[in-house]
Amino acid sequence: MEKLLQKIGEKIREIRQSYNWLQRELAEHANIPVRSLGRIERGEVDVRIGTLQKIAKALNKKVKDLMP
Repeated sequence: MEKLLQKIGEKIREIRQSYNWLQRELAEHANIPVRSLGRIERGEVDVRIGTLQKIAKALNKKVKDLMP
């Protein structure tokens, strides 16, 4: 499970960086704490589907696009 969480986090980071956004910017667009986003990108937390939906919407993507 940890590897999956790490891969999801890496995918989110990759997409965020393609927008040239800082973590702070994505967190603001997704309305989540920047600390939480950092932990998600590092694969340190079991991210909820609702949070993935917020992140995907902020990135103009679908949740499936965040999957490795």
